Order: sequence, then structure tokens, then C-alpha cells
Amino acid sequence: MKKELGLKKGFVKIEKYNPEWQKGFNKERKNLKKIFGDVAISIEHVGSTSIVGLSAKPIIDIAIGVHSLEDMDKVKDKIFKFSHYSIKENNSDGEILMRRGLPIKLGENKPSFITHFIHIMEIDGRRYKETLLYRDYLRKNNKVLKEYDNLKQKLAIKYQNDRKAYAKAKDEFIKSILSKCDSSK
Repeated sequence: MKKELGLKKGFVKIEKYNPEWQKGFNKERKNLKKIFGDVAISIEHVGSTSIVGLSAKPIIDIAIGVHSLEDMDKVKDKIFKFSHYSIKENNSDGEILMRRGLPIKLGENKPSFITHFIHIMEIDGRRYKETLLYRDYLRKNNKVLKEYDNLKQKLAIKYQNDRKAYAKAKDEFIKSILSKCDSSK
């Protein structure tokens, strides 16, 4: 039985690594290249679905590196032509978050079932660099990958109805890995 991509907004469910996630990224990357054109300097598969052997929520995370976040103004009209994309309001510093999900119903401004998180970040910014550093560190360190996998499994049970609390509970682990990456330079 083929598992479907995506989760209801706000919920947490962890699945064993699925090679279909890479195919899903490749397909979405083509869509994003058409939309972003030259604004996208880099389009990378990031997050847990990008790491072979790591359990993950079945939501594909994509990092798009741009020169400046203001470049989003050049592509917003193209994005809004598609009913399955939305742009999150009140984004965190250094990032604009786009979501892809089931087509948005009339009267709604965001999808309730998410299949992709698309993180638009400045390619020279700290947030973009740390995202790739973390992904690459886990890809090379099997022991740490297993530690992270165990943590995610426990937290997914504890916070199954609260994606924000789940993400926040992983922060300390992620920061500890990033500090190792900084000290290894």
C-alpha cells in the first residue's frame, strides 16, 4: 500500500523513511523552477524527508535560496494563480514560508492539509546556511541520525495534536548539532 503525502494542518504523525519523498521533491522542484525562475538561486530538499533512513512527517520541506526576501514580490502573482499554494503571514526572521496542500476552498486563505513546506530564505543568510548544515550533518553521522530519530518518535507521540510544540521540543537537539558544526569549521 502506497502511503500518501501530507498531514492535516497542526498534527504530527511520523512515518518510516519513504523513497517516494525524493520523487515528490523532484516533481515539486520542477513546479517551483517554473514559478520562481531566476529568483531561485537554489532549490534544495531539506528537513527529515531529505535524509535516507530518518523517520519524518510525510511533508516535504524545500529550501529556496534567493538574493533577497524582497525578491518574492517578483513571483507572488505567479504563486497566487495556483489554489494549492499559500504564503504564511507573520513569518519568522530571515524566512518566508509557503505551504502547498490540497486546493484552498473559496473563502479560506490557507490549506488545511499540508503536503509541502517551502522555506524561502536569503542564500547568504544564517538561516539558509544552518538548514543545509544540519541536513548534511545528519546525512554523514548515523549515530546522531538514530538519536534524532528516537527523539522524533517520542515527541510525535507526546505532541501528536500540536505541531508547534513538537517543533519547539526539537530545538535544543538541533541547536546542539549546529554548535558542533560551528566548532568543526
